[in-house]
Amino acid sequence: MVDVKQLINEICSKKEIHSISFSGCGGSLACFYAPYYYVTRVSDKLSATYTTANEFVHDTPISVDNHALVVVASRKGNTAETVEAARKAKQLGATTIGLAYLKDTALEEVVDYIIHYEVGDDALFEETKAAYALKIAYELVNTVEGDKNYEKMRQAMTLLNTLIPDAKKAIMPKAIRFAQEYQNDTMIYTMGSGCAWSSAQQQSICIFMEMQWINSAVIHTGEFFHGPFEITDENTAFLLLKSTGKTRKLDDRAINFLNNFNHHLTVIDAMDYGFEKLGDVSEYFDALFYTAMLGVFNPLLADLRNHPLSKRRYMWKYAY
Repeated sequence: MVDVKQLINEICSKKEIHSISFSGCGGSLACFYAPYYYVTRVSDKLSATYTTANEFVHDTPISVDNHALVVVASRKGNTAETVEAARKAKQLGATTIGLAYLKDTALEEVVDYIIHYEVGDDALFEETKAAYALKIAYELVNTVEGDKNYEKMRQAMTLLNTLIPDAKKAIMPKAIRFAQEYQNDTMIYTMGSGCAWSSAQQQSICIFMEMQWINSAVIHTGEFFHGPFEITDENTAFLLLKSTGKTRKLDDRAINFLNNFNHHLTVIDAMDYGFEKLGDVSEYFDALFYTAMLGVFNPLLADLRNHPLSKRRYMWKYAY
């Protein structure tokens, strides 16, 4: 396991860090929303940005300079836009950290520091991509200015090593029911707020659209009543990932409406699976939890639809 605390201490011993930027593509961008959210909610001294890689290259945040830390991710370490984003960050003087699963990659050649994360059911939770990303955030905040949540965050991270595997088993009946009830839907809306929003967004673009060819859109529950709720009828398919923190009231409002006008809503609530044990920092782990739980849902849906998660029409097949 990479010692992120030591890594951040080393970086901060060489220069003052005034900002942190997160960049990637698809799921390797979504994994950064929780750490971005965390920094923007708790830090007085650090600015933070969250930018898809190609936008980062062509319209780089002004905070990316000699006092910036830029964190990028690519599972195979070869996503062209992400490698270029890391290169651009270095050209501007930023210190760069790359997260990748594979070793000896193009990304590893560019960044200053590389973290190789684990994948699969046997991987320890805190060695996964999203966990390392969140560790970078709270270790940086604590090193730069001190973080009142620091020990709570560390304890919560450790707790999830056992809580998530247990939750995956407990959620199986719900996952089976979801697959049965949604297998024939041609449009599924995902919903969320706070950190959970990014898991809803990832499910929409990476799973439903990319891996299942199901039309989808993500709706922030705070925006639901400002336009999107007009598409609701009793059969509209919704999947809502419920916040365990301050924005939970936004989700409850949307759920109450849908319970009156819709009969095709699935709500996943981390509080049903022991998240109260994380205390008042639980919300910063929402996306990590929901992405792990949807890892149980998605293969079941794919099986019933006879559409493997690996099936593609265009990706990796054409020059684009």
